[in-house]
Amino acid sequence: MSHSSSSIDLPPGDTPGRRIVPGLRNPFPMINYTSALLQGDRIAQMLCASLDDVLAPVISVLDCYDSYLDPFVAPIDFVRYMSSWILVHPELGWDEEAVRKSLAHAMNFYSCRGTASGYIEYLSTVFDIDVEVTDTGSVTTSRDFTNPSTWPTAPEPAVTVTVRGRDGAPVNLELIRMVLGAATPAHVEPTLVEGSS
Repeated sequence: MSHSSSSIDLPPGDTPGRRIVPGLRNPFPMINYTSALLQGDRIAQMLCASLDDVLAPVISVLDCYDSYLDPFVAPIDFVRYMSSWILVHPELGWDEEAVRKSLAHAMNFYSCRGTASGYIEYLSTVFDIDVEVTDTGSVTTSRDFTNPSTWPTAPEPAVTVTVRGRDGAPVNLELIRMVLGAATPAHVEPTLVEGSS
């Protein structure tokens, strides 16, 4: 089905992934829903056929609606549009694979965003890499009352993420850094390190 890029606010340079399919047929021909008298009329047949051409793309889109919501098979322009609903940032230069995987796992990721397990799950899933996380977060508990003035000063929030390509595969540090920046809370300073395989 033809779709104007301006109608879904595509990023500059993006082109729609949908097109008119030549010869697409309406699975419910309009002529079948007319009286027997009209079904034999040549003008009625032509009129119904022209309506079939208009309805066929609409029915096709509705029949394939679930595919439009699947990040791995939907047209990339629609994937980028869905990404604008949540914190997936293809406009930062992420490649298509990273965008699709990020969108597919967004719900799981945002339930633990900013935690060590969140970084590990998200980056290892999107980039198929090994990830280690070291952060400054800590928790101190006590069964007894303590004076807050005696509590140690909390360190500045920071996280160090070490990544390694699996089986010696190279890693795209620049792309990982962009994704890491979007996955890190604003008050935390992330550091990305490439570890030895």
